[in-house]
Amino acid sequence: MLRHLLSIKCLLVLLLLSVSSELFSQVQFPDKDGERAKYDVKIDIRKAYISGVCMMMKDEGIVKASIVNEFGLSAVDFTYNPSKDKVKILNVMSKMNKWYIRRVLRKDLRNIMHQLPQGIYTYENKKQHIIYTFNPLKDDTKE
Repeated sequence: MLRHLLSIKCLLVLLLLSVSSELFSQVQFPDKDGERAKYDVKIDIRKAYISGVCMMMKDEGIVKASIVNEFGLSAVDFTYNPSKDKVKILNVMSKMNKWYIRRVLRKDLRNIMHQLPQGIYTYENKKQHIIYTFNPLKDDTKE
């Protein structure tokens, strides 16, 4: 009986190691030109939330990203330049296209871009009561 339990434990450990190595082998944040990353995004605001997918790609040293909601509408398009440590908001959906919202988004996205390479996927803006959650999506497409 003990032999069977030991063999089952060994199989479980091997299974967990193979699954964890597969999860960490995918790109979590685009570091090199041409790399892509996808995240499931949820932005919780006081009385509402926005959810969708964030797609990122590094091109010529700049991370280009877009957050698209479930209906396929682009909520936010932005770029992040790691060398200058700047986020540029290119496009925001019409209900959020106010100067003060764009400013908060720019600062928050800059902080998120600092955290994502470290594996921290949640950011909270305590002053504005906004919680951003970025969960990595597994890329099943083969090129």
